[in-house]
Amino acid sequence: MSVTSTSPARRFLHVCYCCTDTTDVTPLFVDGLAMRCTMSSPTMRQSGSTLGLRGDVLSGADFVYDARGPRTSPAIEVQAWVDPPVAGTPHVDPTAVGVHALGFSVPDLGSAIGRLRELGCTPLGAGTSPFDTQWVSVRDGTGVMIDVVGDALVPAGETRMRHLRITVSDLAASLTWYEGLGFSVVDRGTIDDASFLGHDGKVRADLARLRLPDEPYEALLVQWHEPRSHGRHYREANHAGLYRAAIGVDDTRASYEAMSSEGWIFDRAPASIELTGTPVPDMWICFLSDPDGITYELVERPRSAFRPER
Repeated sequence: MSVTSTSPARRFLHVCYCCTDTTDVTPLFVDGLAMRCTMSSPTMRQSGSTLGLRGDVLSGADFVYDARGPRTSPAIEVQAWVDPPVAGTPHVDPTAVGVHALGFSVPDLGSAIGRLRELGCTPLGAGTSPFDTQWVSVRDGTGVMIDVVGDALVPAGETRMRHLRITVSDLAASLTWYEGLGFSVVDRGTIDDASFLGHDGKVRADLARLRLPDEPYEALLVQWHEPRSHGRHYREANHAGLYRAAIGVDDTRASYEAMSSEGWIFDRAPASIELTGTPVPDMWICFLSDPDGITYELVERPRSAFRPER
């Protein structure tokens, strides 16, 4: 696979959080992290082929945004699985390859952690990150990790979607793939004390912060050397926890053709879908996976649908 000359990705649209019931998860983000549930897709039967599943599935979702709203903030797609039911458990070991945590910036760490505790979250670690940010890692009631990072620039009473933390097996190979997709590296660092992630003992890891051109939400890639990164991301679309991320492109079918001609391998060809019960228009999507099997969904969304970050 070579770096594509098109680099089509422009922004994160949403991260999928798979669960049994949205009412167990959505209030955590609304009440604990000052986010807004502005759109829901009703629980209904639909073809599972789009997500690589056989037959029909029964599922619904809430879309939760930070205070900037749907035209600026990426969303958390809180997806409830009924049939098939949600399977497995979220990652516990930070060195296991896959998507590990949703990161949020908050103006007051103490207040944010206090609210999250009241909502059933358990703090696992605290400290200073390699990027000199004050950081607390918590696990929510379903087992998903949340990274809470202090940022005095965030307005009082608000939070900001900050990053998606991912463990990779080979950082160099992953950077080639992500940069080909359209990401740029904004910073790199090393970890020799992972207490801020709740990891005790001797550790050594390299990490990189990456962004897409149209907004500041980041992919935070971590390769662990001691102990070593291991395994692959789970493949089942209904696996509990953080499964996939959606990324906006100008033209899904054109991106698919251009990237395929340059050696990129896709999980499935483009397909047209509709989000029944939402104001989002029909769109073309397709799926591909990074070197560690993490699924990304390319979604055709025009730049005119978004407001620039202020």
